[in-house]
Amino acid sequence: MKIFTATLPVMALLASASQMPASAQSVNETHKLLPLDGSASDEFGESVAVSGTNAIIGSRWDDDNNPESGSAYVFDTVTGNQIFKLLSSDGTRGDAFGGAVAIDGNMAIIGAAYDDDNGAQSGSAYLFDVTTGTQLAKLLPSDGATAAFFGETVSISGGIAIVGAPGDGQNGIDSGAAYLFDTATGAQLAKLVPSDGEAGDWFGGSVGISGGTAVISAPFDNDNGSNSGAAYIFDTATATQTLKLLPDDGSTNDEFGCSVAINGTTVIIGSLQDDDHGANSGSAYLFDALSGIQINKLIPDDSEVEDRFGSSVSIAGAIAVIGAKQEDETAINAGSAYLFDTTTGTQISKLCSSDGSAGDYAGHSVSISGTTVISGAFRNDENGESAGVAHLFEAPSVVVTTFCFGDGGGTPCPCGNDGGPGEGCANSTGSGAVLSVSGSTSISADDLVLSTTGLPMGPGLYFQGQNSINSGNGIIFGDGLRCAGLDVTRLQVRFSSGGNANTSISIATKGSVLAGETKRYQHWYRDSTNSPCGSTFNLSNGYELTWTL
Repeated sequence: MKIFTATLPVMALLASASQMPASAQSVNETHKLLPLDGSASDEFGESVAVSGTNAIIGSRWDDDNNPESGSAYVFDTVTGNQIFKLLSSDGTRGDAFGGAVAIDGNMAIIGAAYDDDNGAQSGSAYLFDVTTGTQLAKLLPSDGATAAFFGETVSISGGIAIVGAPGDGQNGIDSGAAYLFDTATGAQLAKLVPSDGEAGDWFGGSVGISGGTAVISAPFDNDNGSNSGAAYIFDTATATQTLKLLPDDGSTNDEFGCSVAINGTTVIIGSLQDDDHGANSGSAYLFDALSGIQINKLIPDDSEVEDRFGSSVSIAGAIAVIGAKQEDETAINAGSAYLFDTTTGTQISKLCSSDGSAGDYAGHSVSISGTTVISGAFRNDENGESAGVAHLFEAPSVVVTTFCFGDGGGTPCPCGNDGGPGEGCANSTGSGAVLSVSGSTSISADDLVLSTTGLPMGPGLYFQGQNSINSGNGIIFGDGLRCAGLDVTRLQVRFSSGGNANTSISIATKGSVLAGETKRYQHWYRDSTNSPCGSTFNLSNGYELTWTL
């Protein structure tokens, strides 16, 4: 199926699908973030996280407490201004505080994997209130041990934090573990280890949590070959393993699980050394956390050798951001990140920093919250060699997918009457009708407008369907292809004027849509004179969109 994607910012008219290929969506860089006291070798941007209007950025080798003790910074994503610099209350030389960060609302967690409280590089993590910059608690595992690297990875959701300790030795040297903590009390709730953990798996190498579900990776698991990688799903309420996730095409040295993230029931897993487009070009996978089914494999449209796509991942709503820290578009190893629509697996945009230079490694760390995306470039040299920088981007507010084209990209039109690229099947005007949208997909706003161009004179019907017929390729219907079906709702009859038509009703109300529902839309219209196939009616392309509150 041939698919185009388009963005739907509030009250901004979209161009037709033929004008907007998936890789060409415009995404604005809004701010470049630099710490007020950045200096060489700080590696600001080693870790990043964003929640609402707060971003937190780790600088693991900053020297404020002691040489290479580390720090983290809180920024306002609206203004790009630094709000706080966070330091641990007991930071010592080489702690690497800020090597991992996560944030949920006003609560942040910061890892210090080389802290020595329970032995050399046993590790620790800290909770902070980002509204005040106050340290709330220091987290240590009940069985901390030398070289466990507790705090190497962190995540937080609601009142639960998860901390990875990939060097833990419960199932053998570097088999790994992860721990759950109550953020209100700082108390340890559980220690998590996989049912089949083995030495060298590095379980806890990446962690994510959403609601009552946690995803924990073991990037050096050997099920699909040496260091092929795996990930596990745990129920945080019971601390029990529910699934082990493996890719359909996993192979040696893929390091599937080098990065993980979860939003609701959708899991994204990076595999930075997958070789589909050359050695270490990289990939990412989408899984359903309830069934364990692989939903999609994501690869950018310009994937190349050594891009390391999948080196970092994050997900919010229907948008995933994936880092490719060694991608070369602006310079060798400058790095970039990509946005993907998780509902369709299609690429939305590529994010390149405005000042990308060789060896920056942008996309080494990424995070998304709502429409705010942050990408860390920890080797950028603006404040000195490897001082680091981070960039903020504004992602599309809604992703809309156009589909069901009569342009030879899917099901052939009934009498060879293909339209132009991205159009419906050709009608008596000599071209196909093109459906587009404006307004928003907010139910509360209820301001979505469907518009059609390239129409012959006559009446037409805008309608809504529950599914996309024939995997979005559609089936022959009259002179065109019908691609929106099941529980069809007739929205509005409109007459074309000068080849154009548009809706004038409240579509969310008429369609009885609910937040989170995905609906498909199409325009059926009369073509009474010189109908190419003689049926006297035709259809536009289709639109698919997900409604929000």
